[in-house]
Amino acid sequence: MDKVFIATGGTGGHIIPARCLAAQLAKENVAAFVLGDTKYRSYIKAEDKFSSIIITASQLVKSPIALVKAALKISFGCVQSLYYFLRYRPKCVVAFGGYATFPILLAAIVTRTKIILHEQNAHLGKVNRLFASRAYKIALTFAQTSGISAQSQEKLVAVGNPVRDEIAQLHHEEYKMPIKAMLSKRDKMGYDVILTSEFADLENPPQDESFNILIIGGSGGAKIFSEVLPKAFFNLGEDLKNSLHISQQCRRDLVEYTFDQYKKFNISISIAAFFDDMPSQIKAAHLVIARSGSSSIVEFCAAKKPMILIPFAKAADDHQAKNAQIIEKAGAAIVVNEQDFTINKMSEVIKNLIKNKILLEKMSANAGQIANLNATKNLVELIKAC
Repeated sequence: MDKVFIATGGTGGHIIPARCLAAQLAKENVAAFVLGDTKYRSYIKAEDKFSSIIITASQLVKSPIALVKAALKISFGCVQSLYYFLRYRPKCVVAFGGYATFPILLAAIVTRTKIILHEQNAHLGKVNRLFASRAYKIALTFAQTSGISAQSQEKLVAVGNPVRDEIAQLHHEEYKMPIKAMLSKRDKMGYDVILTSEFADLENPPQDESFNILIIGGSGGAKIFSEVLPKAFFNLGEDLKNSLHISQQCRRDLVEYTFDQYKKFNISISIAAFFDDMPSQIKAAHLVIARSGSSSIVEFCAAKKPMILIPFAKAADDHQAKNAQIIEKAGAAIVVNEQDFTINKMSEVIKNLIKNKILLEKMSANAGQIANLNATKNLVELIKAC
């Protein structure tokens, strides 16, 4: 039986597509091993049909003492990786980027194992750039990816970014606006709010009358979302505000703060540090407000959801802005840069979208057109051919 190593970084943007590939390989009777750093532990599930291996890794930092500690961790991770390469002798290693893949890729070079790099973003990441010259193939999510040397152009293959099956299935759902959400005022008694740490029924988010907005802050939690958006929704006026239900993901330490911000304005809200039922949340959403990490936006495209994207201004190589520009150019998103992310600006953008059913439906259709539901199978074929 062929063995394949899958190396992944410590964020969901790297890990989720890596797990999609591992699951598909397992279905095709390929022995898949996912190698990641300690952050990967929280993604391991008992029902996984593939193996998981934790490799010690670290980011490099400027502090001298921290730099020494990081170097020691990376060195140990290289030894660990080398051991597993020699033990299992994989056919190839598919690396999804991130600092955690560095020691694994170094071991691949030492053992002369073929390397396939997968780049989720519209700009080749640092570790992928470092190993591009030694790669067998460089698999791209976006054909228009920058940061690739002229020498590596012949290795490029546009495959897309793997999407979870339960999200891919949403592609066949028709985009529907709520029937009664904007027809009349709704009487409310007290606060219609949900704090998930206290009680919540997130398996069935409200979708009959409410205009549902899903807000995803990404791995960083996007504190500015919690500071600006509640006031932006309040600025919409009573009729529109009362037609909304907001589901927002934010950092654990911001949950209560965010809850309080919405509670002040009597806005229907579900808040969590992590949504276990993300497919249900995406399915219920009429509009998504999010950062523009690749793994998130390809899932929103697969589910045909209109988007407002706010690229993280400090993202490496400004890759989030490049991702967002591609989705905006396709007509599936409106991009608001961080410097323009103000209460008044967001109120204006959100109001114009909620009131424009035709535009929302067109954005949904455009998102569906650029979705690539074959990315996982494309990667599997690339592996088989190596």
